[in-house]
Amino acid sequence: MTGRARKAKEPSYIVPALERGLLLLQAFSKDKPVQSLGVLAKELGLPRATTFRLANTLEHLGFLVRDPDTGEYRIGAAALKLGWTYLSGLELPEIAYPFLTNLRYETGASVHMAVRDGHDIVYVSRLPARTALSSNIKLGSRLPAHGSSMGRAMLQDMEEDELFKLYRGIRELAPFSPETPNTVMQLRELLLKDARNDGVVISRGYYEKGVVSIAAPIRDGRDRVVAAINITAAEGRYSDEQFEGNILDQVLKAARLISMAIGHDPETHRMTPGLVHALPDTALAEPRYSPDDEQGHPKYQDREGLEKADREFRRDQRRLMREEKAHQEELLRRYAQEDEEETF
Repeated sequence: MTGRARKAKEPSYIVPALERGLLLLQAFSKDKPVQSLGVLAKELGLPRATTFRLANTLEHLGFLVRDPDTGEYRIGAAALKLGWTYLSGLELPEIAYPFLTNLRYETGASVHMAVRDGHDIVYVSRLPARTALSSNIKLGSRLPAHGSSMGRAMLQDMEEDELFKLYRGIRELAPFSPETPNTVMQLRELLLKDARNDGVVISRGYYEKGVVSIAAPIRDGRDRVVAAINITAAEGRYSDEQFEGNILDQVLKAARLISMAIGHDPETHRMTPGLVHALPDTALAEPRYSPDDEQGHPKYQDREGLEKADREFRRDQRRLMREEKAHQEELLRRYAQEDEEETF
């Protein structure tokens, strides 16, 4: 064996057309959400005719959407589905990490995330503040749910009977400070108050004297509380105006973004389109017979009417497909001609 270093081999079995298609998708970004065919062709270094074929294929599969008026493209729902499939394979701390990092940067406080396990919360993320006084909580640490701000943020999602069932047989709750509830009834009153405050828990010395905290729940695509985040700091670090103003807003923003990243829609409290796979065989696909269109009219509801409606539907589909094919062939011819003219 010689001492000469071997060159790294190019990957075998590369499919050039697939590679180009994926590179085309990567041309879209937050800063460039909409792209024209000319810009895409230039960025990929490909003829416009070739770029058109790639874009047309991706549009057919739902990865791109073409504006019929401008001819420009944007990312389609099928690409969003892949993104959510990737996110669904990650652990929650991985998804939340960039948002928690930003929260620490914006507030200068220690930032945590926890999940509930019975009566306790378990810390699954910890980003200590870069100050002399920072969090000494370790990953995997447990605290009683009733005695912590994040615990309250998660417990408030429970129905009253669920809450009493969880604490069945427990007559007194362990006190940690004068602010900590001693009974389940007192805890319930606190949770109702938190719920009226958009789920936010603002605590001053609730678990530990001299420590202030703001916690907010994390909700999934089914509107269930699955975790909570909080910031903690030394009492006096912020003015009351700062604490219940900008700091509170930053915690709410982070909680909302993490929730959206795992499928929650804060406006409708339903799954975001990314988790409901936006493909033809899903609830997002338009039904063939809608009560609002001609095919859903009562006159079509007998067997003969339905068969007639189906024939009309198929005929219209064939006509639209012929028109679309002719339009695409014309575009392809024009782009090929422009590519040829540019070579001279």
